[in-house]
Amino acid sequence: MARTLAEHISVQKVRDHYVSTYTPQRMGNSAPIGYGGYAIALAIHAAYKSSPEGFHLYSALGNFLRATSTETTLICTPIQLRKTKSFATYRVTVEQRTESNGESRLCMELLADFHKDEPAVLTYSARPTRAYSHWQDCVPWDQMLVTDVTTGKITANQSNTFNKMFALSRNLYEGRPCPEGITSQNLMGVVKSVESNQDDLPVTQKASADWLRVKHPLQTEGEHVASLGFMMDGLLSFLPLVHNHLFFEDVDACSSLDFALRLFSPNVKVDNWHLREATSSRAGHGRTYSESNLWDEEGHLIACMSQQSILRVPSNKPKM
Repeated sequence: MARTLAEHISVQKVRDHYVSTYTPQRMGNSAPIGYGGYAIALAIHAAYKSSPEGFHLYSALGNFLRATSTETTLICTPIQLRKTKSFATYRVTVEQRTESNGESRLCMELLADFHKDEPAVLTYSARPTRAYSHWQDCVPWDQMLVTDVTTGKITANQSNTFNKMFALSRNLYEGRPCPEGITSQNLMGVVKSVESNQDDLPVTQKASADWLRVKHPLQTEGEHVASLGFMMDGLLSFLPLVHNHLFFEDVDACSSLDFALRLFSPNVKVDNWHLREATSSRAGHGRTYSESNLWDEEGHLIACMSQQSILRVPSNKPKM
């Protein structure tokens, strides 16, 4: 059983492809479906192991084609599409083989772009949409749960639901929600009826934020960036629910369809504290569009992740 994030995203080379050392685990889902961050992280890690020395990932674009199973390992096959003095591009397929007949099922495709670092003509960085508390002033999730149950803000059942759905992430990386964000106030949507201090804002102006840091050591740049992909995949598919007083029981389907991870620094160290802010810009036609940005403690924008996700009306409700 994998214990650290480095172990969860580790791969072993087998001929022309890489196989995950461990099977994916689920998060935010009661079905035996792997958390999508595994496919992203493992594909990035496989691309890094194929990339030239001195090149750094700046873009990872991909499509989830079907859910992964928690029963078998993932197979990542990188294919080089471009190699110049400055750039390298890889197409990575992510597959699983069914144990019953050995057939391969394509689960995801990813394009990974690498760039050799160059001098900057301009240097600037956007800021979060609002001021957030520093991580030292934010309460960890575990401590918040104890306090909220003791004070009667949430029930023991709601605390248990949160622990069951998000235990994986809390075992692998630290999270400290910012009290200014909605996810801190409604417990990631578990307490969906609670009023937030942003209820008077349009949905597109609402935001959630937290501080993140990997708990265990990471050794290589590939591990750091793969871990970044693992963490940044979280929250976005169900953020529109969290910001609209809804939760998983209110929809038939809520999962990521595609993603774009972009890095703005070649020296990402995710075992240091970073601030993540998440917003949602659009919903309609059974889909949503949300994004999150990541800053280091010095206020430099380090990375962003955007996703379109399915958000399907329950069969017993009228379609809008």
